[in-house]
Amino acid sequence: MKRPITLTCFHWNSWFEQSQIRIVTHIVQNMKKYTFLFIAFFFTSSLIAQDEKHNEFSLNWGMGQIMRQDQTVSPFIHQQWAPINVLLTYSRSKKLDQLAEIKFSLYNPSIVEPYSFNSFYNGNETGIAHSFKLIDFNYALGKSILDKNQWRLVVGGKSRNQIYSSDYNFGPTLTPSPMFISFGLDLWLNLRYTLNEKHYFKSNLGLPLFSYIYRAPYAAQNDDYFENIYSHKGIKEFTNRVKDGELESWGNSQRFDFDVRYGYVLNEKWDIGLTYLLALNFNQSPTHYTQIENVFFINGKFKF
Repeated sequence: MKRPITLTCFHWNSWFEQSQIRIVTHIVQNMKKYTFLFIAFFFTSSLIAQDEKHNEFSLNWGMGQIMRQDQTVSPFIHQQWAPINVLLTYSRSKKLDQLAEIKFSLYNPSIVEPYSFNSFYNGNETGIAHSFKLIDFNYALGKSILDKNQWRLVVGGKSRNQIYSSDYNFGPTLTPSPMFISFGLDLWLNLRYTLNEKHYFKSNLGLPLFSYIYRAPYAAQNDDYFENIYSHKGIKEFTNRVKDGELESWGNSQRFDFDVRYGYVLNEKWDIGLTYLLALNFNQSPTHYTQIENVFFINGKFKF
C-alpha cells in the first residue's frame, strides 16, 4: 500500500525546518567569532593601506649664496650669503611620480660699504644694498624605469618657472628694476637610493629643452620699459613684460638644476633631513647674464 504523499511532504518539511534551525543556531552561537574575524580583517586591511603612503609634504629652510652678473645693469659680480631661503615641496609616488615645488629667496648684496650721499629731495641719505627676490615654482611628472633593490630611477618632464625681481640701488640716480622671467620645459631625472630602513638619499636633475624668457632691454629704462609700466598696475605690468619675451633654445639660454637630499626616517609619518641645491643660470640676450645659487637646507617631511 502506498504511503500518503502528504506524509512524505511532512517529513521533507520537517527536515528542512530542523536544518534551518540548526543553521541559525550555529550562526548565532558563532556570531562573536565571525564578528571578531571581520573586525580583524578590516583592521588589518586598514593597517596595510596606511603603510602604503604615497604622498609627502616637506618644509625646507636654509642658508644660501648667490653670485650674479647682469651686464644690462652692471659689469660687477654681486654676491652674498643670506638666511632667507624657503622651499615647500609636495611629492606623490604611485603609477606616476609627481613633484611640485615653490621656493622663495631674498638676497641683499652690495659691492661697497654703506655710504652717504646728498639727495636733491631728501638731503643727506645712506646708500642701501641691492635687493634680489627669487621665486621658483616647478612641477615635474615622470615614470619609474628602474626599481630594483635599493635603487629607483624616474624619468620625465618638468615645467620650470622663475620670476626674479631685482632693485639695483646706486645712490641718488634712478634705480633700475630689471626682471628675469622664465617659463620652460626640462628633462627631469629623479634618483633614490635606500641605504637601509632608516637612511636614504634622493637626487633631482633638470636640463632645459626650451625656455620662454623675458629680460630687461639693454637700456634698462627705454621706451619698451615705460610702455610696460605705464599702467602702474602689477598684473598688467607683469603681463606686458611676459608678452615681450622670446622663445630661446640651448644656444642663448642655459640652465642646470641639481639637488641631493639625505633623509632620516623618524617613524612611519615623519622624516628629517638635509638638502643641497645648485642652480646655474646663463643667458646671452640682450646681454650676458650669469647667476649661480647654492643653498643648504634643513627639512622636515610629513608622509601620508
